[in-house]
Amino acid sequence: MKTTESSVRSDIGSTDLKTLFVKDSTDIFQHFLFIMILIGLVMLRNVNYYVFHSLAETFSCFIAMGILIVSIHTNRISKNSFFMFLGIGYVFILIMDLFHTYSYGDLMMLSNDVYDMDTKFWIVSRGIELVTLLISFVFLFKKDVRTNNYVIFIVYFVFAGFIIYDIVYLQLFIPVMRTPEDGITNAKIYAEYIIAFGFFICCLIVFLARKNMDRSLFVMIEAALVCKVISELFFTLYGDVTDIYNMLGHIFKVGSYYFTYMGIIVNGLERPFEMININLNMADAAVIEKEKQKKCMEDIIMHNDQCYEWIIENSGNGIVILRDNKIIYANITAAKILGASSLTDILGIDQKEFLKNNYEDDIIKVYDFNNEFGFKEIEITNLKNECVDIEFSSENISYRGKPARLVILKDLGLKNEIELLKNDLIENEEQLLKSNEHNKIITEFFSNISHELKTPINVILSAVQLLMIKCVDDSSDYNEKSAKLLNVIKQNGYRLIRLVNNLLDMSKFDSGFLKLNLCNENIVSIVEDITLSVADYIKSKGVSIIFDTDVEELLMAVDCDKIERIILNLLSNAVKFTNNGDDIFVFVIDEEETVKISVKDTGVGIPEDKLKVIFDRFGQVEKTLIRNKEGTGIGLSLVKNLVEIHGGSISVNSKVGEGSEFIVELPVTLIDEKEEDMCSPYCSSGKVDNILVEFSDIYQ
Repeated sequence: MKTTESSVRSDIGSTDLKTLFVKDSTDIFQHFLFIMILIGLVMLRNVNYYVFHSLAETFSCFIAMGILIVSIHTNRISKNSFFMFLGIGYVFILIMDLFHTYSYGDLMMLSNDVYDMDTKFWIVSRGIELVTLLISFVFLFKKDVRTNNYVIFIVYFVFAGFIIYDIVYLQLFIPVMRTPEDGITNAKIYAEYIIAFGFFICCLIVFLARKNMDRSLFVMIEAALVCKVISELFFTLYGDVTDIYNMLGHIFKVGSYYFTYMGIIVNGLERPFEMININLNMADAAVIEKEKQKKCMEDIIMHNDQCYEWIIENSGNGIVILRDNKIIYANITAAKILGASSLTDILGIDQKEFLKNNYEDDIIKVYDFNNEFGFKEIEITNLKNECVDIEFSSENISYRGKPARLVILKDLGLKNEIELLKNDLIENEEQLLKSNEHNKIITEFFSNISHELKTPINVILSAVQLLMIKCVDDSSDYNEKSAKLLNVIKQNGYRLIRLVNNLLDMSKFDSGFLKLNLCNENIVSIVEDITLSVADYIKSKGVSIIFDTDVEELLMAVDCDKIERIILNLLSNAVKFTNNGDDIFVFVIDEEETVKISVKDTGVGIPEDKLKVIFDRFGQVEKTLIRNKEGTGIGLSLVKNLVEIHGGSISVNSKVGEGSEFIVELPVTLIDEKEEDMCSPYCSSGKVDNILVEFSDIYQ
């Protein structure tokens, strides 16, 4: 097909210039007739110039009418509105040319006082023709464009009516083109130059769009446009309406319309039939090529034993050929189904050796199918004395020139395994749904019990604080011991609150209810305030803390309470794993699109094999490294969740004996004013209590 199509295209594409202008004897006659008309017009000009002018313009009007007729009758089969737009435009060009013709010289039929009426109608007609061509050529670049022809017609009609009324009566918008004293004016000459330049632009557009046009149409339209350019240039040179330049201008105009006729009318009428014939020839060639390919493929398969055997051996079904009920051929799949270790083990075996329970009647029924494959389920006993469920069907064939029987075998064992897997999958899905439901119940339980625990804990802590005030007022030995015990109760109360808060946040995160209260805040100031607020507490443990930043102010959208939880948790961990004399460093680093918050210590460090699990829920380092510091393994997991809902990430670098560094990276984004008005401002009044809660795991 490709060869035939390319050959047809090459026949079209190899057309030379002579072939484009002359395709048969009919074209020769048309060209000869046109040359005779030109000669006749030139001779008639010497007899009566005004009759010459009228006949030349009438010829152009006939061509314009022909363009309209062709465009109307080809509009249904055209891919776009190129021809139809030209047809509508040339109707109004025809009208303007008629007004020009019958208001010209001695043939003036319009009674008026406008001396240059004929010249104005000429300029308007050429202007409409230029605009029509420029717009219509857009359709050559954009295929499948359809326009509303009624709207286009109305626009042309309104414009043409207004121009005619202005030329005949108003005489306001079009300047004087010709005077009795001076002949043609500069306005007329400039207008002709502009129109000539416009037609030249049309030539360039058509040249650029040549690949989207039939080649003969392209050549004819280009020839017509060249003639229009030359015609307009001659009309800038004449001094009298009857001189030779005026005559040459009309001759080239007639020539342009003739080439337009050859390009649009002849191509519009004849070219569709030629393309239909070409397409039919290509379709026939494609069918023939397909038949050749099909026949070639059949020959390859039928006469290439190696290819034929490869197809059979790689079939997913078992294939067996029987003659006199004995196996004379089988593929590898059939051998596996029949329990043979090799093909030679089953060749020559009677089919009855695989059958039991008197399946003869069923097999005969299957054999009696008239050239139709009907599958029957049976049970056979293979060579390993195993019962195998199969589907089989049979067909009469000719094998190596003798009658034989083709049997197709399908192992139902695989089918049954697939069914079992489907059932297992359904059961697993049901168990997964039950597990999800169970997890949901557990999450709800944690949430409810956490809320219930908070109330009695707060009551206990309030009572402890009152008792501690009384003990402070009374400094007896008994009250000092009581104060120490109350302090232990208070610290463990804070531990319970920390545990309850972590469980609440964990359950909220799992259920998707952990939301952010974002506000545009100075992240540097927040981190610095939190760091300084714990400085005295950390100093009492014999550890120094250092804060540093490379930027003084950095506004970004954060949840301040969540950031406080993150920083306090990381500082709490840093204190846990540092000894007296160690240092803790807090850095804020601006990286334009993100901000990094680093909490680094010089403590005991984390083993490399534990770095992957410390952010897992309930993941902890060995008890030997924790010393007497307690923990549930929820803190860092919760920190990771809080960082991620901010759109950030957390990582850790650590070496045993050298310390650890936790790096929180958050995106620098801002919320708009409307969202910021709805957010709750950051409150630092409860910061002391928050510190006591987060550091409650650390004992003296």
